[in-house]
Amino acid sequence: MTEMQYLRVGRVLSFHGLQGEMKLQVISDDPEQRFAPQTQLSLQHDTQRQAVTVQTSRPYKGFWLVKFVEINDLTEAEIYRNWEVMIATDQLSPLPTGQYYYKDIMGIKVVDQQRGYLGQVSDILALGPNDVWVITNSAGQEILIPIIKSVLLQVNLSEATATVDLPEGLIDEN
Repeated sequence: MTEMQYLRVGRVLSFHGLQGEMKLQVISDDPEQRFAPQTQLSLQHDTQRQAVTVQTSRPYKGFWLVKFVEINDLTEAEIYRNWEVMIATDQLSPLPTGQYYYKDIMGIKVVDQQRGYLGQVSDILALGPNDVWVITNSAGQEILIPIIKSVLLQVNLSEATATVDLPEGLIDEN
């Protein structure tokens, strides 16, 4: 039997109120869907995992307040402070063409049209209007690549490669 895989979609920061509502830092571009009522999630810390079901959710001062069916008071909610909020990868919705889950991009090889092989994606920074991929080359050096239409030309997940066209001066050639 294959072990279930999970993707992080948030982190519990604290509780809110007396009924077990939790304040979450969200790592999702669609929190309305991700935290919709009846959504099955997991709370995870180290090797511990607790299955939970969203009862209600709402935005709150740049965060999200989420009430889980299984957690009914602030004492229970406090236990989960700093736990990660996870979703099983088999519950992920397909994305529109040209959009990718971070888990699919991590580790792919990046090739520039002019310079050839640059390295592999080692991190992704969500910096507002566009992501920035951190590419680590064979010497261990990092290259930061803004993921915008003029730079990212193609992603081929089946071959685990991405083709980019880096603007002049983006990386030090010396």
